[in-house]
Amino acid sequence: MARRRILYCLAVIGSLIFYGAYQEWFSWILLQVMLYFPWLSLIMSIGAMFRFKMEPAAARKIPMGSTEMVQLKVSSKQPIPPHKSKVRITKPLTGEIWTLKPGDKLPTDHCGGLQAELHKPRVCDYLGLFRFRVRKTIGQTFLVMPEPAQMEVPPDLTRYLAQRWRPKPGGGYAENHEIRQFHPGDNLNQIHWKLSAKVGDLMLREPMEPERGLMLLTMDLCGSAQELDSKLGRLLWLGNYLLGQNIPFDVRVLTGNGIESHTIREERDLNKCVETLLCTCLASEGSIRDRTFTAAWQHHIGGEQDEA
Repeated sequence: MARRRILYCLAVIGSLIFYGAYQEWFSWILLQVMLYFPWLSLIMSIGAMFRFKMEPAAARKIPMGSTEMVQLKVSSKQPIPPHKSKVRITKPLTGEIWTLKPGDKLPTDHCGGLQAELHKPRVCDYLGLFRFRVRKTIGQTFLVMPEPAQMEVPPDLTRYLAQRWRPKPGGGYAENHEIRQFHPGDNLNQIHWKLSAKVGDLMLREPMEPERGLMLLTMDLCGSAQELDSKLGRLLWLGNYLLGQNIPFDVRVLTGNGIESHTIREERDLNKCVETLLCTCLASEGSIRDRTFTAAWQHHIGGEQDEA
């Protein structure tokens, strides 16, 4: 912008010199145009500047270690006027702050949420001589996702036994069944016709599913960047492992906001849990291992490979 103002001042000075040396109608018109053109540009730019929107842009989910760059996304109902802004990146996990220019690489060396806000956003008239602060800005959150960290030995699930059995909602396939009398409203497809013919009454083959106790994963959201990469990577891998075994579970994490609890029933729940933790502040003291939970199976995720 300063360069454009300098060029404009030089153009005005040149017009004055030209008018002083050649005092004809053409030099006079040229001088008037140079003096009034910036105001005409400002009037023509007002609509575009007031409708101008700006926000930081990048992929929402970013693989750890990638070369993703931050950009500016702008929009206006009129031709886009000149604009400028930096992007301030805040990482809630560590409290680190970066101020980047458009085109700079995002800090993706370690996993974590990156909250992006515009820093000193400015929009100019079409000539670039008048500068104003952008009224409409939008912040964005980018997620540097951890890489699943496979454990050498899968967790021992032998203690995770069914406490009792219950009818499977909606029926369908099941390894265990219960034989009982048919009641009005039962599914006709579940009638055991051979047994019904033997006993002389309609008998139902009802699929049963195990009603297990609470499966619990615990974790302390603290430690160095490398330890956080390991913890969240192990949580992601272990959670997918359990879901692959059709085992629902709960995740309880000690954070700077206290203990956060997440119920995981499908992969979408696990991804949402990890994404939430990426944007949470670290726990300052204590450990969730000091708390007592009622669970049929409990596993603590530590930062080191041999910690369980």
